[in-house]
Order: sequence, then structure tokens, then C-alpha cells
Amino acid sequence: MKCNQKVKYIFIVFFSIILSMTLHVMASNYSTTPKVANWSFFVEFLGLSLTLILWYLIAFGSIAFIFYRFEDRLPGVGSIKGLRYGISISILWLGGMIEGVSLSGNLLINEFFTGICDAIPILLMGLLLGKFTTKENNIENTVSSNRRFLSIFIFSTVFLVGRYLCYFTNIIKSGYQSSPYFTFIWTLLMGACIGVTYLLLGKVTKSSSAFLSATKFGIIIFGVNWTVFIIFIPFIFKGTLIGSIIRIVSDILLVILSCYISEFLDKFIVKKD
Repeated sequence: MKCNQKVKYIFIVFFSIILSMTLHVMASNYSTTPKVANWSFFVEFLGLSLTLILWYLIAFGSIAFIFYRFEDRLPGVGSIKGLRYGISISILWLGGMIEGVSLSGNLLINEFFTGICDAIPILLMGLLLGKFTTKENNIENTVSSNRRFLSIFIFSTVFLVGRYLCYFTNIIKSGYQSSPYFTFIWTLLMGACIGVTYLLLGKVTKSSSAFLSATKFGIIIFGVNWTVFIIFIPFIFKGTLIGSIIRIVSDILLVILSCYISEFLDKFIVKKD
């Protein structure tokens, strides 16, 4: 990365972090962070504000780095690349935030506004990175509408079935007993959101085999961006690290499986055509 490009990346990341923190302050009435809690080592040692800044640097820096590594494979040019990436990650984070309604019993409006405070800066960060840091290349994104629907259906189904296996066996914490209808709807729609992310970004990890493509997407594109979102919890609250790791690993495995099925069927349909 050239020095000028590096400066642009750093500026855009810091601008996005400041914007997100500002929005959270403005929406403090909707905050989902409790006043009193079993705080993590980081909060006890650094304080809540510095811990949040540290997490933001890791999270937003990671999002920007993944864009840097794969922007030359993203369909479109300039701002379109960034918009595609920004939409993908922002819907992942916003969808993930909404799960707090069933997990923690928070109000939907609170979770939504808290999620929006991160989703908007991530979307804007993607747009700015696309406009000011990308190379002038254009890659076509050729996926038929029928195959788009099929991919979203696969992701929704696999995520729904896989998550409910984790719910029933208590592998991960859930609200399926206290909020059964909301949990079902959220799980189904979250799978669809991941499917949309796959449609927008799946081409960047195309490899020699369906398994390799699926693994790279699940671990790098989805996995990194999902991990930096989930680790907010153990960064702030004590006793949540193991549960967060299990949640991250199980979700990555479900996404890899969804990707593999989609890649396999995609190649089968192309051969059939």
C-alpha cells in the first residue's frame, strides 16, 4: 500500500469511528449498555471509554483491511465497490444487533437505533474507501435472479436449521424459549442477510474448488467481519468470551456449509444450462 493510500485509509477509518461514537452519544437514550454490569478486565483496567475506542480501532480497522485485500476483485468501479462492501457489512452488523431483543430482552427500537449508529458509519466508510482508494478496474457480476433467490433460500434454511440445533442443545445462548416467535423470525431473516452478503461479495473468494471458495468466504469475508462484531461482548463484559467464541465458530461453519451448497448448485446449474 502506497503512503498516500495508507493515509487515506487511516483518515477514513478514524472519521468513521468518530462518526459512530458521535451517533451513539446522540442516541444515548436508546443505549443497550447497562449502567452497572460485570465489566471485563479491559473496562476495569482502561475504563469504558478507552475500551470502546480500542474495540472500534480493531473492528473498523479490520473491516477496512478486508476491503483493501479484496477490493480489486469486487464487481463495479470506485464508489460502487465501496457501496457494495459497505451495504454487506452494515446489514450483517445491524442484523446481529437485533438478536439482542431475544437474547437480552432489550426493546427492538433500542437495538435498532444502536445498530444503526454503527451501520451508517460502516456504509459510509465503504463508500469513501471505494471512492478514494480503489483501482480503476471493473468486474462484472453475472448472477441470474433465479440463482440469487436460490442462494438466499439456502443461506436462510441452513442458518435456521443449524442455529436451532445449537439452540436445542444449548451450544449457544438463545431466546428461543422466552421469545420463540421473534427468535424464529430473526434467525430466518439473519440467514437471508448473510445470503445477501454472499451475493454481493461471494465472487471475491472464487477459487479452484467450491469447498475452497466457501471456506475463504466463511472465514475471511464473513468470519472476520462477524468476529469483530461479536467480540464487542467479551471486550466489555466478563465471563462471555467462551460463549462468544462458540457462537463465532458455529456461525462460520454454517456459512461455509451454505456457501458450499450454493457454489455446488451454481456449478451444477451452469453445466446444465
